[in-house]
Amino acid sequence: MSGRRFLVLPWFSFLVLATNLANAQQNYGQVQGRLAEGFKEVAITGRIGLQRVQNGALNITMPVSVSGSKSTWWIVDTGAPMCMIDPPFAAKLGLQTVGQVHGDGGSFPVTKVNDIQIGNFRCDGIPCVVRSIGDLKTLGLRNENGSFEKTGLLGVNLLAKYGALINCRTEMIFFSPTGNLGLSRQKYEAMGFTYVPLNLTSGNRLEVTGNLGGKEFSFFLDTGAFSTSLTNGIREEVKVPFVETRSKAVGVFHDLGNNAQISYAEPSDFKLGAYDASGARVNFTTLNTQESASHRFAGFIGLDFLFYRSAIIDIGGRALYLKPSSIPK
Repeated sequence: MSGRRFLVLPWFSFLVLATNLANAQQNYGQVQGRLAEGFKEVAITGRIGLQRVQNGALNITMPVSVSGSKSTWWIVDTGAPMCMIDPPFAAKLGLQTVGQVHGDGGSFPVTKVNDIQIGNFRCDGIPCVVRSIGDLKTLGLRNENGSFEKTGLLGVNLLAKYGALINCRTEMIFFSPTGNLGLSRQKYEAMGFTYVPLNLTSGNRLEVTGNLGGKEFSFFLDTGAFSTSLTNGIREEVKVPFVETRSKAVGVFHDLGNNAQISYAEPSDFKLGAYDASGARVNFTTLNTQESASHRFAGFIGLDFLFYRSAIIDIGGRALYLKPSSIPK
């Protein structure tokens, strides 16, 4: 179903500073808001924060009301091809099964939701996989006051239908009823961003093409995963120097097996499109994903990479925009 959630990190330097950085509001985020307002779209403010300090899970969450329910929190997950709703919540709402979908872990029922309210934006006719969101239900933001109930994931089927634009650093999301905000590449480049072409695959994956060790690969964007994780096979093929750890990868929606050991590296020859990602810290582990892509699949680009590079994911415009890394030294 969804891209893997790596809840165990081989490095912990992010844990100390990420909370303060997550609150940083950048000028270009305000500019983005004014541009979207000019198109009379709806800006939605999400939340981003450290969850469970011991494993450093970082997620973007949004307040969502389903069929008039009170708002609960849903994770914005570009690694999930379809929206996902927790079974007890679906049962409480009386949602009916309209089909089945096959994915990692078996076959799961699908329901169709005709009233999803995200802030002031209303979505209709959205298929949602009825599947337990497991450990994600118990994760809570640090210093969060009151309830933080999680009941689902906002997947690519909804995000693509309404041309979502996700600003990973300023925690803002824009939706368009027409499916495309129509903002130009030139405006972003004038703000210091590098443009990376984005493709929506037949399997509802957000794909970017890049180079690692002089070879071309496909990478999937996964805002539901904190860490960027690539396959061991790619590490061995391009001969990236790496550091072994005693940590193991844990997949919330996928069994990675007993030997999903994590290593990490900072490749000196790493690009996404024209963006130079040399020196980015990446994990390597066992990934069993079998997905169609334009090139060989190398792994998932997680929220760590996207957040510290101020990523703007323009799904409607099929573009990823990145700034130079702001990871504290």
